[in-house]
Amino acid sequence: MPCLKNIYRHIILLLSVLYAVTANAVLPIQKIDLPSGAKLFYVEAKTIPMVNIGIDFPGGSAYDPSYKIGVADLTADLMNKGNKIKGKEKDEAYIADSISDLGSMISFNASNETSSVRIKTLSKPEILNAVVSQASDMLAYPSFNKQILEREKALEISGLKESLTKPENIVGKQFKKMIYRDNPLGHEETIDSIQKINIEDLKKFHQRYYRASHMNVLIVGDVTRDKAIEIGAQLTQNLPTGQKVDIDLPPLQPLPSADESQRVVKITHPSAQAHIQMGMTSPTRKDPDYFPLLVGNYALGGGGFVSRLMNEIREKRGLAYSVSSYFYPAKNSGYFLAGMQTKKDQSNESVQLLRDTIEKFIEEGPTDEEVSAAKNNLINGYPLRLDSNSKLLENIAAIAWLGLPLDTLDEWTNQVKKVTKDDIQKAFKKNLDMKRMVTVVVGGQ
Repeated sequence: MPCLKNIYRHIILLLSVLYAVTANAVLPIQKIDLPSGAKLFYVEAKTIPMVNIGIDFPGGSAYDPSYKIGVADLTADLMNKGNKIKGKEKDEAYIADSISDLGSMISFNASNETSSVRIKTLSKPEILNAVVSQASDMLAYPSFNKQILEREKALEISGLKESLTKPENIVGKQFKKMIYRDNPLGHEETIDSIQKINIEDLKKFHQRYYRASHMNVLIVGDVTRDKAIEIGAQLTQNLPTGQKVDIDLPPLQPLPSADESQRVVKITHPSAQAHIQMGMTSPTRKDPDYFPLLVGNYALGGGGFVSRLMNEIREKRGLAYSVSSYFYPAKNSGYFLAGMQTKKDQSNESVQLLRDTIEKFIEEGPTDEEVSAAKNNLINGYPLRLDSNSKLLENIAAIAWLGLPLDTLDEWTNQVKKVTKDDIQKAFKKNLDMKRMVTVVVGGQ
């Protein structure tokens, strides 16, 4: 009988080989046109008997009427709280119980650019078919109950009131107000705008934007190609139709150069710490500078304890427990943000050090050691971005929404490897400028 120790060693070796294979070869993404006009992005993954399904489409807060910000959010809130088909109504309790009894999840959400649906279920045919049928009815035939709307509006207003007391929310709202200015991407709910919303607003929004022709259907899991097409068709076949609507958003204009007095906002607050955010507009995801900015930012502030901001502000001077930076490269916009919290009486010193560190990085770029460490960390950590069906689906959702090549996941590490120190320095000098950088301090000196 073979030694158990040797058996375990062989099992561990086999698992490590399988992990190495899956880490370096992403399952192929198939793009399929559905009869409804929707686009299906499908990956077959049979490792577990589960299916993850997503639907994304342009219908976030940027599409709200300017005087009724919150319509997209409330429409999404009510999509799973009742539907009505040929006079027969299912209330929110029935829907919630039926989904729970199937051991599945269906959720609706609205961001600033998109509205989304996410479904997670077992691939067992009777369960999968029942969940897809329920989701299809929820998408096409929401009942939009007036009493439920008033309840959700009250909850939304209560949450908004609470958020307006928290320094971390105040600093974020003010920062985005300065970044987006009058662009629809900067739409923010107010108590007044929420109070104005009625049932007719939700019905009109649903008819206008919940269109199959706008939608990306995403499926990852234990289903065949034919079954994936069947699911995508069923989910989108009964959606609103009509005249084509304009879904193009105006581009986000770069921040102009301005005097520091016009770029710095300080807001008093009784919080124990000052909350600081600094940043500016930056390229979208499809910009050629994306990968140099990604690798460079890992060295600047995205790499945790190995980043320069953490070394200068925490390790050398102890001004903050944590400090970080990142680029947010979306489809219609992009911005760079560096943020931290510090003691109130250290806020001026911290802001100046944050500015100085970023400015020096822009002018001089990273060191060879920083570039090497950033690339190694990004490449070695990449498999963790794809180690579940849920994570894989969100990556595919981004590819579909941003219009990226279908081999983006396979090529990602190769693109990171290609980045040079010179690429980073050029990209940072081109896209970041301290004379256009805005700063928000809440609760500081």
